[in-house]
Amino acid sequence: MPIVFVDLETTSVREPWLPGGRQIWQLAVIRREDDGRETAYNRFVRLDELDLSTSTEQALEISRFHRHPSLNDSDENVCTGREAAELMVELTADQPLWVGAAPWMDATDVLHLMHLNDLVPADAADVPWDFRLVCIISQLIARTNAEPTADVGAMSATIGVDQSAYAIHDALADTYYVRDVYDTLRAS
Repeated sequence: MPIVFVDLETTSVREPWLPGGRQIWQLAVIRREDDGRETAYNRFVRLDELDLSTSTEQALEISRFHRHPSLNDSDENVCTGREAAELMVELTADQPLWVGAAPWMDATDVLHLMHLNDLVPADAADVPWDFRLVCIISQLIARTNAEPTADVGAMSATIGVDQSAYAIHDALADTYYVRDVYDTLRAS
């Protein structure tokens, strides 16, 4: 079964369908095929499609919004929200395993983006990743017998994955971290 390691950076933490809800501004995916080949995707939604008046300063600071290519005179990996949603339709069409640090949140946001772009109906009950969400944080808690509020970096260190080696809160770096934690947990 193919695997997609997914992470997003968003403009707030408020549910996306609520007024002023979070919007995806960075989407990153590593797709692993059955034969082990991997392809990384890193996309930034165009600034003119984001309603930053509803964002929270804390969310933008934590996610390091200042890295957005358009804020740095670049259009590399910048796309429309529709193009980001279409990419996710393509990458999840064959029902891969979806692995993340908060996969239910990311899956909800991606589904919302698909809906906004008329790629799924409003009442979409069946999505390609249904029942195939794997949370590495939950797996780390179970493996390390840590408290649910334990530090993720401290838990991953106990299995040999140093979180400080990754540029955390950069969606692409986070997908590599998630992949490495997942692979380490599966190997041990």
